[in-house]
Amino acid sequence: MRPRVWVLVDDRPGSTSQSLGLAEALGLPFAVKRLAFGPFARLHNRVLDRRGGSLSGLRRAESSPLEAPWPDLVIAAGRRTAPVAQWIRRAAGGGPRLVQLGRKGGDDAGRFDLCITPAYGRVHPHPNRVVVRAPLHALKRERLAAAAARLEPRLAAQPAPRIGALVGGRSGQYWMDARVARELGRDLAGFAARRGASLLVTTSRRTGGAATRALRDALPASAYLHVWRPDDPDDVYAAILGLGQEIVATADSESMLSEALASERPLHIYPLPERASFAWLGLLREAVARRAGPRPQARARGLRGLASRSIERGFVRPTRDLAQLHDELVERGLAVRFGDPWPARPARPIAELERVAERVRRLLEPEGATHSPPVP
Repeated sequence: MRPRVWVLVDDRPGSTSQSLGLAEALGLPFAVKRLAFGPFARLHNRVLDRRGGSLSGLRRAESSPLEAPWPDLVIAAGRRTAPVAQWIRRAAGGGPRLVQLGRKGGDDAGRFDLCITPAYGRVHPHPNRVVVRAPLHALKRERLAAAAARLEPRLAAQPAPRIGALVGGRSGQYWMDARVARELGRDLAGFAARRGASLLVTTSRRTGGAATRALRDALPASAYLHVWRPDDPDDVYAAILGLGQEIVATADSESMLSEALASERPLHIYPLPERASFAWLGLLREAVARRAGPRPQARARGLRGLASRSIERGFVRPTRDLAQLHDELVERGLAVRFGDPWPARPARPIAELERVAERVRRLLEPEGATHSPPVP
């Protein structure tokens, strides 16, 4: 019998893309369980899953049913889905394997069978952890081409060559207000004019109304601007990646940067200002991380052991360093910082999906089964 797979998804496109991308790579049928979260989901995961998972953060009536027959494998991404995955395993009597993607959801790798964590998350290594350079995603060339073909008839006023722009917004690290969005719009307009290109622009869940209006006012009248909406049936995001001869993506979203690579077109990383609170809120976490060191030392005594246990169990997370991802993409020749020339050297792609999928397949093998060597 083929394993039964559940994929937990929420309202965050980046998390959903990671989970679906991995599930599709496994080549197994899977069921998508859509989760709607309430105010209790804002609590720390160690509060919600202290008894082995919890549904306290869910709006049950608005979420997919979670009931038998139970899955053999649960794939999820993001902090809020982690207690739900833990609850499913407890409700199913401990049988399902749990795979958690992301820095926050998989901060305590010992609670899962496998955690897929980005290198810029700077968490401790663990036998159950696979470190990736960039987030996984579900964008394939076929999807980009199909979405582009659907959008093409609307773009008579935006002839090729075209520049696609993915606009993020506020995050824990970065800031976007009307002033920043207006400057972005002007920079995009100048960038396109120098290339004699049309502009295809999409906002995101985090852009916000004021920033969207300022961006619209700063873009040339001929630009195509798509305002983000959830569950967009036209898949304009993928279409823009499929149609753009070059792509500009704001620096705040690791998922957008990773997905932009699926276009296999030149990628320009547009900088956003860092929030002042990001630095001072990270002072305590960085102090704990320095005391703990780069590897788990839970058996150490005193402050070093306490700091190491705090990180290993997810009570304290080291500050993520998205600049590390930016540097990685630039160093590999996959991207440039906005305003820099495109490098002449060949690119070194990041191809990690199959390596991760192979590790997940091994989780589903019967005990004692033999398998081929892991994908490097």
